[in-house]
Amino acid sequence: MKKALFCLALAFAALSPSLALDGYTVQSFHQDTDDKFVTIDMEYTEETQNLIVVYRVKYKAFDEGDAFVAVRDAVQKFANERGFLSYATYSNDVIKYRGTETTLTRFILLKK
Repeated sequence: MKKALFCLALAFAALSPSLALDGYTVQSFHQDTDDKFVTIDMEYTEETQNLIVVYRVKYKAFDEGDAFVAVRDAVQKFANERGFLSYATYSNDVIKYRGTETTLTRFILLKK
């Protein structure tokens, strides 16, 4: 009996994250930059007003200052186009180095 309850609880815990995201629609956007080695991708969830920004550099040295400026400009443009008055980061930035590619991920909460 204890094993059955444990297995049931384990199955519920494993499925809970996928149930929490059910019903939310995510819109993806890509912003072009002047630098051909840099891309900025954004994923926006309208129901929660969350924006995830991924700044990606390939085959080039990563400069954190340039990344912050590019991400700030992209978020300001996105917010202005959609009528948001302000935004705030709700997590520390995540920087990952993988071979010749570096990504900076920033999590944004938009406010009307």
